[in-house]
Amino acid sequence: MKNYLKAISTKHVTQRERLPGRRDQVRNHAGGFVFEVSEETRFLRFLILGTEGGTFYADERAQTKLETEFVQLFAALHGLRAVELIVDVAERNRAPKPGPSLLALAAVAKLGDLEARKAAWNALPRVARTGTHLFHFLAFVQEFGGWGRLTREGVANLYLNAPVDKLALWAVKYKARDGWTHADALRLAHPKTDDVRRNAVFKFMVDGVLGEGEATDEALRLIWGHLLALGAATDADAAALMREYRLPIEAVPTHVRGAEVYRTALETNGLTWTLRNLGNLARVGLLVPGNWDVISRVVERVTNEEGLRKGRIHPIDVLKALLVYRAGRGVRGGGEWKVVPQVVDALDRAFALAFGAVEPAGKRFVLGLDVSGSMDAGVVAGVPGLTPRLGTAAMSLVTARTEPGYTALAFSAASGGYGGQWGGGEPGLTPLTFSARTRLDDAVDAMRRVPMGGTDCALPMLWATRNKVEADVFVVYTDNETWAGRVQPVVALREYREKMGIPARLIVVGMTATRFSIADPTDAGMLDLVGFDTAAPGVMTEFAAGRF
Repeated sequence: MKNYLKAISTKHVTQRERLPGRRDQVRNHAGGFVFEVSEETRFLRFLILGTEGGTFYADERAQTKLETEFVQLFAALHGLRAVELIVDVAERNRAPKPGPSLLALAAVAKLGDLEARKAAWNALPRVARTGTHLFHFLAFVQEFGGWGRLTREGVANLYLNAPVDKLALWAVKYKARDGWTHADALRLAHPKTDDVRRNAVFKFMVDGVLGEGEATDEALRLIWGHLLALGAATDADAAALMREYRLPIEAVPTHVRGAEVYRTALETNGLTWTLRNLGNLARVGLLVPGNWDVISRVVERVTNEEGLRKGRIHPIDVLKALLVYRAGRGVRGGGEWKVVPQVVDALDRAFALAFGAVEPAGKRFVLGLDVSGSMDAGVVAGVPGLTPRLGTAAMSLVTARTEPGYTALAFSAASGGYGGQWGGGEPGLTPLTFSARTRLDDAVDAMRRVPMGGTDCALPMLWATRNKVEADVFVVYTDNETWAGRVQPVVALREYREKMGIPARLIVVGMTATRFSIADPTDAGMLDLVGFDTAAPGVMTEFAAGRF
């Protein structure tokens, strides 16, 4: 009798075994049994997280091949839905990088059915917001099948319908990327128009010249200013032209980009440029201790909530800027600089602001941060140094700054001693003293000091059960490569619910673009979210509050 009971019981099933009757469980890369996310969730994970840097279990090339094959299949089978998701991610600024969305849109444009392909081309202006985005897209399209009628029409329509002043900016700021130029695109697409100004921009894109009398046209002044800047002899001359013609720094030759040009670029370039060039501003002697004029301008810019929204600044943009600037040296050389504390503080504030206003759910949270070995490999969204492990610290701070009631734990797996944590071994848990006032860089440093081990995603629930901690919501930030536990996470949550009498919910925040999750898709009290999705904190609040 006992043997039969044990065979059907879920309480004695380790993470390396499939739960009885659950044929929907699959093996993850580490050999543990988990669930497979829906195709839509997997597609979203790719759009938001991408595959740059790979994971602990697959290098970048292998991971990218696996996920792009899936994306192509999803695009071919569910093209219209794919376009809806791509546009939503792009327009709501949910992803830190546009590359995955542009690849997915190109896949639909070339591999979907006729209706889906038309929808993809109609969506192109909403997804490709800059010349660089367009060139990325064209490179993907070329790989997926070249230039057919729909492709020519789609590219031509983009050039024919974009505002002329926007095209002029593209002409001087985004001249070539990925082996493509505007001249290449125009020669293949053959856009035809009677608009004199638009044709003047096209001519400049192809031949690099502006016709007589066109220099005074308001929409073409930017191009004329760029042509003048090409002949600037000094830094001061170039800066003066930037101010007069509102030129971005990319319109100025590199040999005259000195301190005055960078000072002016703080006015003429956007916030994205500022975040990417904090080191350069320091290198040319502007953003240095004691230069309060420049320091105050930078601080004001990066902490302006409206500016962050209009500039479509993603939290990862801010986190990347913080990691690079605080290091005091460039990632790939680029010199060294003295760090200004006020700028680090400003970036810390900007990170939270970039997520937008998040209403608290008013529930009791246990935040479980996976610090196992696999979380310290690869990078998030291609950001050098930003491992999934460090990314969890940043994501958890959003909740810590929003919710009044929470406990934060770093976990890996119990080890040592007979019976692991229950037999005298290490418990695999480290309490974290995060608070609403914990700085982003301090949280990242704290995560670096936590010891690593195997992966047991059940530990936060087991800990709460053993210590009788009352929690309405468990949030687990993980790569879902759990394998080392004696109990599966879903079973640990159900035991917690039974013993504590609390209908606790589980939110799994996936930090890598894989198809795995510890959340049971048949349990309405469990939810999968994508790490660094700017929509995630709001969805987390709604789910935690029981509103869906």
